[in-house]
Amino acid sequence: MTDTVLILHILVFGAWLGTDLATFYLSRRVLDTGTEVPTRAHLAKVMLGVEVIARLCLPTTLVLGLTLSIDLGYLAVAQWWILPVWLLGGLWVAMVWAIHRDGGTGGPAVALTGLDLWVRSAVCLAVLAAGVVTVVDGEPFSVLWLGIKLLAFGTIMAIGIRVRFLLRPFSAAFGRLVVEGSSPEREAAVRVALRRAHPYVIGIWAMLALAVSMAVVRPT
Repeated sequence: MTDTVLILHILVFGAWLGTDLATFYLSRRVLDTGTEVPTRAHLAKVMLGVEVIARLCLPTTLVLGLTLSIDLGYLAVAQWWILPVWLLGGLWVAMVWAIHRDGGTGGPAVALTGLDLWVRSAVCLAVLAAGVVTVVDGEPFSVLWLGIKLLAFGTIMAIGIRVRFLLRPFSAAFGRLVVEGSSPEREAAVRVALRRAHPYVIGIWAMLALAVSMAVVRPT
């Protein structure tokens, strides 16, 4: 079981980074004023479809990482804790997919979006706290590299939450551009709304690289 979970953990990390890179590339295409607006609108839909994979990778990575930590003895809890970890992780993944499927509109989708934000915020704080305590005191996780990896993972979550708020003006600005057509003012609004999130995305890549390096180097 351990080998299978480890392989899945690595694959999900790769998918996460790959979809983030693809989303970044598509966002540049969406900003391309040399491309017709209908094509850009289609690219924006594709971008959202790719981006949701990264959102799904976050809880999946957390579940797989906790499973490995419990199975390998890095986290001193009983093996049966793996079951609730997978159950809660599965519910989280299902919620993220439901939000994407409904387009984030309507009563249920709006409620789920709010719940997802609360869940992400709570898990982010818990992960960061666990990382700090592990680095300082060597618990609840028994190895330093996992503490650093948790700090990187928690930082990724914090950046993701920040990006979510930064991108809120983009949907309105781009929707107006699609409906009313291109103009210098509308193009500027779309460009500003999207580009201010780009530095944070690069920060996510850096933290992903740090998390992977900790799993490889494993400082004691």
